[in-house]
Amino acid sequence: MESVADLNYIVLDLEWNQCPYGKKKEDSKLPFEIIEIGAVKLDASLREIGTFHEIIRPVLYRKLHYMTRSVIHMTEEDFEGKRTFPYVFADFLLWCGDAPVFCTWGTGDLTELERNVRWHIDHGNLTGRWPFPFPFFYRDVQKIFSYEHEDGKKRRSLEWAVEYLQIEKTEEFHDAFSDARYTARILELLKPEDIKKYSSIDTYHTPSKRSEEILVRYDNYTKYISKSFPQRESVMKDRVITATKCLVCGQRIRRSIRWFSDNGRNYLCIASCPEHGLFRSKIRIRQNADDQWYAVKTTRAATEEDVEITRKKQETLRHRRKMHRMS
Repeated sequence: MESVADLNYIVLDLEWNQCPYGKKKEDSKLPFEIIEIGAVKLDASLREIGTFHEIIRPVLYRKLHYMTRSVIHMTEEDFEGKRTFPYVFADFLLWCGDAPVFCTWGTGDLTELERNVRWHIDHGNLTGRWPFPFPFFYRDVQKIFSYEHEDGKKRRSLEWAVEYLQIEKTEEFHDAFSDARYTARILELLKPEDIKKYSSIDTYHTPSKRSEEILVRYDNYTKYISKSFPQRESVMKDRVITATKCLVCGQRIRRSIRWFSDNGRNYLCIASCPEHGLFRSKIRIRQNADDQWYAVKTTRAATEEDVEITRKKQETLRHRRKMHRMS
């Protein structure tokens, strides 16, 4: 994890374009091409110490998609004379400094930033080592806002949060620099202990082997990210992934409700520790940038109500499958 003394928070927002001629003609390795980077740098005390903003001339999708045009405040003329992504990104990295902690509104911006970097590396436009750490911890300001002001599950728009916190709206939204500044203003109003506590893990790059697997303990739950597998069906056959452990003592515990799938992508189970009670685990199966499959497992304490809800969900799914087989 990052050292508090010398870290800088880099509050980042991006705008991107997509293929104007439809999905069939897009480059699947770069569905969204970055056309604007906006960022605000805050020190460890959340004081603003710098800004970065640049419009980027696209090289793949040079015509704006109609949806992009309707959201952002740019036309093709705005790209004339602008630099391309490799040059802008190199300067952006230098500006970030040695110990950046990236902060975004939601989870999408870092994925698209990494995807753009990889595409330009693959095409020989960028050289050098991969510029991001592994594991890649960052702060999802949208999530932290939800933990502080709502239930931790709702995900509000940036404008909604700005209005809720009564931050003065002095600039248009859907502009990378304006959105980065609004996000920075929200971050400044959050509790420092929550900003430190509620880190997120970027999964553009996932563990490739068992020794790289990630296990993070938060206040009331754990998150585990598994190594990747070539076949999706291999994930739930892995005993390390499906093992259930007590959050308190760390011992393996018996499952009272075995793993079952609620929609083909997520799996649920209930397990019990004789000393520390009930726990609910959830596995989400996802696909990474290399088309490999991996698991994200969360485990948290469960109530009797959680057990009953999970049991009813399992019974409902069994009944539906039975009726489907009979039809």
